[in-house]
Amino acid sequence: MNDNTMHIEKSRSLWNGRSTTFCGLTIPKPEKVWFPSLSGRPTCAACVANGGK
Repeated sequence: MNDNTMHIEKSRSLWNGRSTTFCGLTIPKPEKVWFPSLSGRPTCAACVANGGK
């Protein structure tokens, strides 16, 4: 898996900060990118296919 792939966040826990993505990944402490289109990173195809924009 490419570490630079950007996943689309579906939800975030208010208790512990964990993020769940549209492709089903749970990320303990996600990195926030404010302008994803300017980052140059590829977007996860599974996240887009499951409803992420």
